[in-house]
Amino acid sequence: MTARGKGAKAKKYNQGDREGEPVPPAFKPLWQQFEKTFKNAMKDSYCSKDTLFKNRSRMRQFAIFCVKEFKIRNLRNIGDKHISAYVERRRQVGRTEKVIKNDLSAIRMFHKFIPNARHRISGNDKFKLQSTPDGRLDRVWDEREYRTMIDRARELGRGDVEMVIRLARNSGLRIHECLRINKKMAERFIDKGVITIKGKGGRVRDVPLREEARKVLQIAAKKIDKGNDKLFVPRGRRTDLVKDSIENFIAGHRDSCTDHDQKGSDVKITFHGLRHTYAREEYLKRLSNGMPERKAQKEVALLLGHGRPNVVKIYLGSLGS
Repeated sequence: MTARGKGAKAKKYNQGDREGEPVPPAFKPLWQQFEKTFKNAMKDSYCSKDTLFKNRSRMRQFAIFCVKEFKIRNLRNIGDKHISAYVERRRQVGRTEKVIKNDLSAIRMFHKFIPNARHRISGNDKFKLQSTPDGRLDRVWDEREYRTMIDRARELGRGDVEMVIRLARNSGLRIHECLRINKKMAERFIDKGVITIKGKGGRVRDVPLREEARKVLQIAAKKIDKGNDKLFVPRGRRTDLVKDSIENFIAGHRDSCTDHDQKGSDVKITFHGLRHTYAREEYLKRLSNGMPERKAQKEVALLLGHGRPNVVKIYLGSLGS
């Protein structure tokens, strides 16, 4: 990427950093501290670059607030009182609870990388965040959509799209988790019969390897020479571009793969919907074996990498009501 390209990207992500107020002079040294933290996060975070830069903008707004309201000069002094005040300010300017939760998620993510942080940040309950509507649309792919999309990928020579869709459909992995897998990891998963992956919040989870997922990993691994090379990201190509390419392929062909008369025009299949499909199958399998609903939700939450069973209701659509 050229220097001009990098500058354009930085400008893009900084557009939402301000709330119409001038940045105080004392902000600059605090932001210099953060930039070091940001570099560490870039190296070790599980997030995509897109998410990192979005969270960087959220953190910038919070840092400006802390300098103005508390005259903070060191990131390691950030604590609950600063976040509580920031939550109230965000409400005052009309931000939704969902937006505020995203703000806090960004703060927590970077807080882990602040050297010698003096305080732990509490959970959302501490800040009295209200529940947000989950918009429980049914995002599950039906069998026709799945098979048609696979066929379309094959017809157009997009083996990468086909393989990643099949893997996600049978493991519940997020797209960046699929793209992170290299040959060594795949061989370890196949040998152990379990996919061990790090997801959001740094949570490591074990996902039993379905036969279809095993086949995908075996086929993809055979095509890779070096153990550290990724299965679905060609050497020298950026992961975020591969991710965009796969998601754009699905967006470009989903209308022809979906029966809108049956499903409705409001619901459009996405890559993330494959996690919904996986979650529903695992949930129904447990119910059919006589497992109580709450326990089934808890087990599926762990498979998806979520700490709270209630989150699974979003994935279950009408089944979670």
